[in-house]
Amino acid sequence: MGVRSTEVAQDDGFIDHKDLIIGEGLSHTVIADRLAQVDAWKIQSDAGSGDYEYLANLLESGFRGYHNMSPGELWTEWKAQEEQWNALREDEQLPWITLE
Repeated sequence: MGVRSTEVAQDDGFIDHKDLIIGEGLSHTVIADRLAQVDAWKIQSDAGSGDYEYLANLLESGFRGYHNMSPGELWTEWKAQEEQWNALREDEQLPWITLE
């Protein structure tokens, strides 16, 4: 496996993923962190009731990680999970302090 660049082509240059603003003023890093929070909450919640199906699905499929997704893939994933993340934030159930 080769070395992966953390830079993304944008316009006439390259910028680091952490500085890439994808949509709604959210950076790649912030979106990845929020998605990881939803995943961690699902795993913890399911494990509490003895259900490991979600975790098993992540491991079986070889989940590559949010930081390895293209901006478009990450944005699509975020839009699918955004409502869940907002509900967790409102209910103060996020597993760690959110990046801004």
